[in-house]
Amino acid sequence: MVRILPLRASRAAYLAASGIAGALTFETKTDSEPVESSPGDNDVRSTEHSTRDVLDINLPDKLPIYPKPNRGLILLDTPSPLELQIGQLRREVCGYYTDVRANVQGVVDQWIHVESMVESRLKSFRDPTEPLNPGLLYTGIAALTTSIFTRSRSLPTRLLLPPLSLFGAFSYFLPRTAHRVGSYAEELEGRYAPRVGEMRQTGVAHTQITVQRIRDSAREGKEAVGKSARSLVEAIESATGLKLGEVLGKDGGKES
Repeated sequence: MVRILPLRASRAAYLAASGIAGALTFETKTDSEPVESSPGDNDVRSTEHSTRDVLDINLPDKLPIYPKPNRGLILLDTPSPLELQIGQLRREVCGYYTDVRANVQGVVDQWIHVESMVESRLKSFRDPTEPLNPGLLYTGIAALTTSIFTRSRSLPTRLLLPPLSLFGAFSYFLPRTAHRVGSYAEELEGRYAPRVGEMRQTGVAHTQITVQRIRDSAREGKEAVGKSARSLVEAIESATGLKLGEVLGKDGGKES
C-alpha cells in the first residue's frame, strides 16, 4: 500500500493514460487544532478543521506493456410505441394483402383449369375424318328455320320443335361427332343422375320397340296389298284373258 499525499492533476492524468489498474480510494482525514479565543470571549473555543486528501492506489505486481483497448459502445435501438403500432399495422395489412392475393390467384388457377378441361373436351368431340364447316352451318340453318316457322304456333310447339330440329340436323350432318357427344352425355348422366339415365334408357327402348312394330306393320300391310293386287290381276286375267301380269311386270321392271 502506497500512500501519496495531495496528488496533482498531471500525475492522475499520467496514471490514467499509462493503464494502471487499481482502486483509487480517497480518504479524508480531519485534524483538529485548538485556536485561542479572542480576549473578549472567555468560555468559547472554536476548532478549525483542516482537511487533507489521501489517495490510496493498489498497484499490480507488473504493469502492462501496451495500453488496454477501449471497449466498444453497443447502441440499443429501442423503438417508440408509435413505431411499434405502425409496424404491427403494416404487418397486418401485408398479411391481409397476401391472403387476398392468394385467394384471387386460386380462383384464377381454377378458372384456367376449367378452361383447359373444356377445351380438351371439345377437341375430343371432333372426329378428324368428319369436316365441321358445312355440317355446323346446315345444323344452325335448320334450327333457325324451324324457330321462324313455329314462332306463330302454340307455346309447346315453339319450345319443343327448334331443339328437336337442332339435334336431328346435328345427328344427320355430323353423325360421328353427334355419337361422341351422346356418349359423353350418357357418361355424365350415369355419374350424376343414374336414375334419370335408367328412365331415359327405358323410354328409348320402348320407343325403339314401337318404331319396330310400326315398321313390321307397314311391311305386313304392304305385303297384304301386294297379295290382294296380284289376286285381283289374276282374277282379271282369268276372266278376260288379258296378260295384265306381264304388263305390270314390265312397268315395274322399267321403274326399277
